[in-house]
Amino acid sequence: MRPVQAYARKNRIRYFLPFLRPGDRVLEAGSGDGWFRRAVEAALPVNYTTIDIDAPADIRGDIRDWRKYGLQAGSFDVVVAFEIVEHTDCFTECNDLLKPGGLMLITTPMPHADWVLKILEGLHLTQQRTSPHDHLVYLTKVPGFLRVKVLNPFGLGQWAVFKKPES
Repeated sequence: MRPVQAYARKNRIRYFLPFLRPGDRVLEAGSGDGWFRRAVEAALPVNYTTIDIDAPADIRGDIRDWRKYGLQAGSFDVVVAFEIVEHTDCFTECNDLLKPGGLMLITTPMPHADWVLKILEGLHLTQQRTSPHDHLVYLTKVPGFLRVKVLNPFGLGQWAVFKKPES
């Protein structure tokens, strides 16, 4: 693993883990190799499900097709979407899957700094893109969610927690 990637993973765990509680039903969209799941399950007893278009994942598919995979609306306490929303607009689907008061944990590049990340990828300092970043968005406000906390590490990324309103 690249040093920058290892550093980012370690700090994401520190940042996001306090938002999870024992017993939470968690859905991770775009789970990749499952590193976040392993970290969460090592720290807390949760019911964790992954969905990704590539293996390994509990459900191999696109989160936008969640009904097709038997997932139920309003059934998750937390939806994790790390490095996903820049590839596909899935905020509505994540909101649909969350219980009222549920949390969406998001990481995504800052749109104005994505070119810097492209250079870092070219230098093999960060992970490579799996598809184009054609849905870049600033996480100042996400429709259907309340902003809980946003961090902009090094001005390059956005780490955010959003909450689905209770009613």
